[in-house]
Amino acid sequence: MISLDELKTKLDSFPESHIANFDYVWEWKIKVESKSSGQILDEDHRNEAYSRLSKILPRLQTYRMGDNSEPLETLKQSLDEISVAYDQLRNYTLLDFESIPHETLETIWHELGRAKEKEGKRNKNGHYYIIAVTKPLMLIWGQTLALDSHVRKHLPKSYDIPKYSCKWNLDEWINMMKQLSRDLNNDKRIVETMRKESKVRYGEDVIVPYGRFLDIYYWGKPCGSGQQPNR
Repeated sequence: MISLDELKTKLDSFPESHIANFDYVWEWKIKVESKSSGQILDEDHRNEAYSRLSKILPRLQTYRMGDNSEPLETLKQSLDEISVAYDQLRNYTLLDFESIPHETLETIWHELGRAKEKEGKRNKNGHYYIIAVTKPLMLIWGQTLALDSHVRKHLPKSYDIPKYSCKWNLDEWINMMKQLSRDLNNDKRIVETMRKESKVRYGEDVIVPYGRFLDIYYWGKPCGSGQQPNR
């Protein structure tokens, strides 16, 4: 269960330099999708989306230790492939995650996940480095946590997830997202706090990045080395 006071403290104290990484993409997305009929992965905006993601994702160490020698080139191809699926996905938030068509999630899972696979090919078993999917997806959708190792270990013990594994399958991610969605829907105070926070940071009538706020919450304490993950 999320502590309201702790959530407020973490949102207020999260390092500005790390906030800037997310906002660089999110504020542009808001501008594109709230003031036009377009979306950030359509033909008119896809190159700009790639440009922004390709600057931020390496800073977040998204493709470190992957098997693909050209992960950003694969990402560029994948953004084209998920344009239609993203256009569907962007109409949902974490609150209504269970209503999202499975095929939409499946397409995005394989396309983003393959960026760290050898030669950018899909994994036959559907097991991918979880951050290869979730870090870019958090930036463009805002509803999933980035799920790096530091966040995973702070998730509730009741969640049946592979906390200490860097590779997940689609069902594992979906099950975790469903649990997050249900818990969030059952706590109206937390939802209202996130809505107010979003209004202050990004303006009214904007999709609330629930996943991003939860990622900040579960980011928790600094690493034992004294260094903070680059978020």
